[in-house]
Amino acid sequence: MGAIRGGGDGSMAMELFGGRMIERDFKPGGFVEYMVKDLGLGVDVVKEDDDERVVVLPGTALCKHLFSSMVANGDGKLGTPGLITVVERINGK
Repeated sequence: MGAIRGGGDGSMAMELFGGRMIERDFKPGGFVEYMVKDLGLGVDVVKEDDDERVVVLPGTALCKHLFSSMVANGDGKLGTPGLITVVERINGK
């Protein structure tokens, strides 16, 4: 985390959540399972829009998928720093 702390990728969120990931402090401020629901509502609203415009939200869809993986692995009651568990599983750890 020190490599990006002072650079353009550094942020207060990175300081807070990056530190929690490293310390494996996954206490929720809000449950990930609720984030899946909310992200799903956002993706579904875009799909239901009958307007001729097409809105693509790949970041939202990816986040929903990753957080859904947490829920599927029994980690839905963790906070967002628990996302590191999905990354670890993807990498065979």
